[in-house]
Amino acid sequence: MDSAISDEGRAPDAPQNAAPTTPARRGESFRPRAWLELIRDVYFSIDRRTLGFTRIMLGFLCVMDLVRRTPDWLAMYSNQGVLPNHVNLWRPQAWGAFTFLNAFSTAPELWALWGVMLATYLCLMFGYKTRIAQVLTLVFVTSTNGRILLIENGGYVVFNLLVMWTAFLPLGDRFSIDTILDSMRRRKEATAEELNDRAGVIDERRLSPHVSFVVFVILLQISAIYFFNVVHKTGAAWKNGTAVHYVLYVDRMVTPLIGLVRYYAPPAVLLVLTKFVMFGEAALPYCILSPLARAWARRIALGLMNILHLGFGSTFVLGPFAWAMCVFSTLLITKDDWDIAARTMRRAHRARVVVFDARSGAALLFCRILKRLDRYELLSFRSGSGLEGGIAVENPKTNTTLRRSAAYADILAALPLGPTLAWLLRAPGVSHLVDAIARAVEARNVSRTFGLRVPRGPSTLLPAGPAPLRRVLGFGAVGLREMLVLFMFAGAVNQAAVELWCIKERWKVPQPEPLRMAAQKLRFLQGWFMFSPNPVMDDGTIVVDAKTIDGRSIDPFTGQPPNFDLTNAKSFGYNQIWSDYYNRMHLPANSAYREPMKDYMYRLPERTGRAEDVIVSGDVYWVKDMNPSFGKTNSTRFEKEKLFSFENPAARAQASNP
Repeated sequence: MDSAISDEGRAPDAPQNAAPTTPARRGESFRPRAWLELIRDVYFSIDRRTLGFTRIMLGFLCVMDLVRRTPDWLAMYSNQGVLPNHVNLWRPQAWGAFTFLNAFSTAPELWALWGVMLATYLCLMFGYKTRIAQVLTLVFVTSTNGRILLIENGGYVVFNLLVMWTAFLPLGDRFSIDTILDSMRRRKEATAEELNDRAGVIDERRLSPHVSFVVFVILLQISAIYFFNVVHKTGAAWKNGTAVHYVLYVDRMVTPLIGLVRYYAPPAVLLVLTKFVMFGEAALPYCILSPLARAWARRIALGLMNILHLGFGSTFVLGPFAWAMCVFSTLLITKDDWDIAARTMRRAHRARVVVFDARSGAALLFCRILKRLDRYELLSFRSGSGLEGGIAVENPKTNTTLRRSAAYADILAALPLGPTLAWLLRAPGVSHLVDAIARAVEARNVSRTFGLRVPRGPSTLLPAGPAPLRRVLGFGAVGLREMLVLFMFAGAVNQAAVELWCIKERWKVPQPEPLRMAAQKLRFLQGWFMFSPNPVMDDGTIVVDAKTIDGRSIDPFTGQPPNFDLTNAKSFGYNQIWSDYYNRMHLPANSAYREPMKDYMYRLPERTGRAEDVIVSGDVYWVKDMNPSFGKTNSTRFEKEKLFSFENPAARAQASNP
């Protein structure tokens, strides 16, 4: 349900001139209702502008994650990849994780699905049909992450939790196409006077905070991630400050840039960074849940989270972990932050008068959209006639009139965040292109031939609230939503109790089947022990020494001769997908998935288009070494462990019958 507290922080029916009645100011104790309101505002309420911004960041994250997977889309998800659908169905991974990607086997099917997923994520980012996009995003993300658990890490779990918890929030209530369309349906302006009337531009409901139990759950979820990560970091490397040093030498995880510069990091800096990581993770739960100085506590948490995860994301190939946590952090933005941002970004000198051709339906439509984007109310509107292109802009201070690219640049500069893009319209090449397009439009009088009619008669503001029947159904939907949130929260708590080391070692907590299914099959896990109790202190990867039909030695995964030299490696250059795949495939528990791995290697000629790349036989090795001790830069204890050998019967037959 939504709060009855308005943007100004008072009840709409409260007298505007009423004297402050805070009991503490009168020397009295808090009334129970005041305590409940405080708890509601601190732990269960969230500004809808925050939800809109989070939606934009979440949609962008989903698009970037899809792009990240694109080079390996067929290798990971098709029947020509490392885990074909029939193998995944016959030998389910980890409780048979939910995924509908098993229904897509061939390249055309998977690329069509890729296009649908991209369209869905873009709809989420821009806020079009947002509720549908949220549900589809939840299905797509969990299915993609659950399709091949051989590449899953903690980042995939965080990503799953992010899309799941935010699916219960009205992310489309602000900064969305849905909001603009709803506003334009409720009021259809036809004159400049109506355009200048800002009443009812946004539904009053969307101006009030959103109140839900899921807000509290999200705060607990973020806090739990950091709290238990700190609790489990009990190893000597975290206590003596050397942990960051060891992690920087894990070549399968670090980026190539870090592989080049890590040798120059002073030991003192590495000690400080280790302590900072521990301090930041330990402080975050208190900052997130503190009821005191909430705005500043949340700002500190927001800053710490982004400092930590931007550092992690630029240093290691961790998949979506760092970026999903950055998106989680946007949910900590408060009303106070938005008010400061509005005061900071609103600049009165950018105020402009938009003059539009009253006979042009396209020009009027453009002004109606501008009115809804103009949240700082820096634009006013005036009708005119005989305007080329239908739009001009007047500067009230200088009495100058601008047209074409200069006019559009001034309009854009008056909108929120517009100044960051307006300079593009003033750049020489872009401005000339925009002017040319504008002249072409003017020459053909396109603005009057779009088929857009100018509304006739006075504008009417339709009722903002839903019809009585929809209101009743809405209350039922809210109750169902809160019950589902409560169920998923119970599942999260139960999963934490059976998965976290610090709990399961002390108590044996049962896991009912419905809660286990929700947590395990959908991969909403709660095992927060990253780099615990000590960071990774060894390094390793799979190297394949295969023979081609023409006698060459080649690694089918890299297309290069096999490289067993770990001691001189400065990052293997893998992405997260292959890094985790190699790491999982060397484990005996995953030996059942080695036959599909062989088939993938045999299909090397299909990927390269070279007949001479047919694989005849080969050996698969796990090569590893120990990271250098603190203060040193050379790895030690190199080992080469043979995992298995293979022969390609089809290639043998081809070689014997040329």
